[in-house]
Amino acid sequence: MKSWILILTIIFSFCGVLANAQDHAIDDSKNPQYLFIITGDTGTFEGGKLTFKGVPIVTFYSMAAKRDVGHFLMGTFVEMWEKNSSAYKADPPDGTISVLDEKGALGAVIEVSNPVSTLNSITFKARVLEGKLPPAFNASSFFLKLNVIEAPHTQN
Repeated sequence: MKSWILILTIIFSFCGVLANAQDHAIDDSKNPQYLFIITGDTGTFEGGKLTFKGVPIVTFYSMAAKRDVGHFLMGTFVEMWEKNSSAYKADPPDGTISVLDEKGALGAVIEVSNPVSTLNSITFKARVLEGKLPPAFNASSFFLKLNVIEAPHTQN
């Protein structure tokens, strides 16, 4: 009999914890966070500037409770950045880059700011925080987590 009372007490306690957790769920709709992936055919890192070439689109993935995935043109990424620029100037975001060069694959953590795009390239002011980046590289992927004011939308 005592074991049943103990089991029921545990069940009711657990239900109370779950109900309380639902009441205090994080509302991430006011400050959505996205993972942006910039993939380039080639790139360079010279004079504090990181350039990805052969980059027509940026892919994004929502890190919020409501999952969303899509892509848009590079110019739209820069426009989105400019809408959020005051936050990014105060605390420049950093991301992880994976590159291929003649020696193989390597990665680094890079702080970026001030993106400028052309039709198929993007250049950031950049600083290496961790790892090493060659002055020139082949295929690359840059993973950048950002908070944005409004959710990005896929372009067709």
